[in-house]
Amino acid sequence: MPEFDRLKKSIKRECSIFLYKRATPLLWAVFLGGTGTGKSLCFNALCGADISESGVERPKTQGPIAYLHETKLVNETFPLTDLEIHRIESPSPDKTRNSGISGHISIIEHKRTDLEHLAIVDTPDLDSLEIGNREIAEVFYLLADIIIFVASQEKYADAVPSQFFQRVYHEGKPYFFLINKASPELTRDEVVRFFREQKLDLTTDHLYPIPYLKNASRERITEDSEFTKFKRVFFDFCRSDRFMPMRRDSERHEARALSRKIDSLLDQVSCENDAVEEWLGILAKLYTTNSHEITTKLEQHYKKTSQDHLQREIKKIFAKYDILRKPRGYVIRIITAPLKLLGITTEKTSRDHAKELHKVRRNIDITPILLVLEQFNQQVLEQLSPEDETSPLYLELRKPDSVMSEKEIRIRIEEEQDKLAHWLEETFADMTRGLSKTKEWGIYTTAILWGLMIISFEIVLLGGIGILEAALDTILAPFVTKGSAGLFASREIKKIARELDQRYRAGLLSILKEQKDRYSRGALSTSTSPETIEMIRSFRHELGDII
Repeated sequence: MPEFDRLKKSIKRECSIFLYKRATPLLWAVFLGGTGTGKSLCFNALCGADISESGVERPKTQGPIAYLHETKLVNETFPLTDLEIHRIESPSPDKTRNSGISGHISIIEHKRTDLEHLAIVDTPDLDSLEIGNREIAEVFYLLADIIIFVASQEKYADAVPSQFFQRVYHEGKPYFFLINKASPELTRDEVVRFFREQKLDLTTDHLYPIPYLKNASRERITEDSEFTKFKRVFFDFCRSDRFMPMRRDSERHEARALSRKIDSLLDQVSCENDAVEEWLGILAKLYTTNSHEITTKLEQHYKKTSQDHLQREIKKIFAKYDILRKPRGYVIRIITAPLKLLGITTEKTSRDHAKELHKVRRNIDITPILLVLEQFNQQVLEQLSPEDETSPLYLELRKPDSVMSEKEIRIRIEEEQDKLAHWLEETFADMTRGLSKTKEWGIYTTAILWGLMIISFEIVLLGGIGILEAALDTILAPFVTKGSAGLFASREIKKIARELDQRYRAGLLSILKEQKDRYSRGALSTSTSPETIEMIRSFRHELGDII
């Protein structure tokens, strides 16, 4: 994970720098070096003006300082978004001294046409105690087409500057190595031998020992023969007619380096996404196991209660049926006829039905569902949570909204029961709508049918569909006529009860599935989307064309 995160940050930063440089016709020469090496003084001497503050107090450079032609804009497209741009118009740059501003890039403008294609930058120290300063130096290294590495005699072998220069060397960026404050005894060959022992083969034509000068100043360094030689070689190396070939070489070099990192990232992304698929597969198995567990727990919990309850309620309903039902119906119609003439109806409402359904819902015990969900959540944490407490997936699994609360579960169960009630109401209405008198008689009365629907609903909620079918066969049979209408009634009740059972179980499993889906979404949110992978591959293909 640390390597994965490092690559992501590095590639994002390097891509923005690469695209900016492609769109900006500038050659970037960047001064890098350790504390107290005289880097800013050499920067001033190369630019021919006292631009960057220099002296014995350390560190002098608080923020990057760029010497840039006034027509070249460093604007909001500049890739170093953490730095605010601070432009300083200076027709007389020799009168301007600047130590830089923390969190800013100071742009010192000039009018020199010979340097119009060149941006020369002084940066904070590589070995600064300020982490931000070291990061700025790192980023300007990425921006650089040419590195001017400044070390002093006492510090060129120090760990941090030496290691950074090794990176410059191995990554193949053009460089100039200045050893400032060198004693007369220090020779090029001695420095070359030191770096050869580090397996770095420095070329002497890019190595310049600048002698120690008491009360050193820009003017005095400029007069030194070694610095004069460096300056001549540098500007010849960077002259405008070589600008485009150098820029293309630099672009190809950067494209190769970026391509290698992107290939490495894509390999890691592939491994990561394979791991996500494996993770989701284990989660699916846990879901399947716990789905079966919900059904089992419901049946075990309610089997005996369901059977007794169903037998009692069905007997109660069918006890209302007797051979005097038809004559009693005639009497009721005769009594209520005058009321109908007066506009007073005695039609039944669904209030009793709603009350019955409310009673059923109120009496449902959701303990088995809560137990299974708790078990499922525990299994996920035990089997699928990373051990690293800082990993994105570890944190994702423990977000407050990752696990359904008891309140959410109760609301979902009520929603599922409401769906069932609505479906049952419509099914009942469809059955009784447009029935022939024969079939209507075969179903007995709408009150009896509705009672059976309520019982079916309740018993299914209690997990006992098998008991319902057995009860219908044993209890209902004596009351059903041998005609097709009677068979129709029994058959329809069983059919409805069976579908009711399936719908209810699906409703309960949808709650467990919602919990599984929350975990799935959490895991997928930590992985790389196919769209992003395709975008990265497309950019990698473009880099291949440049290389």
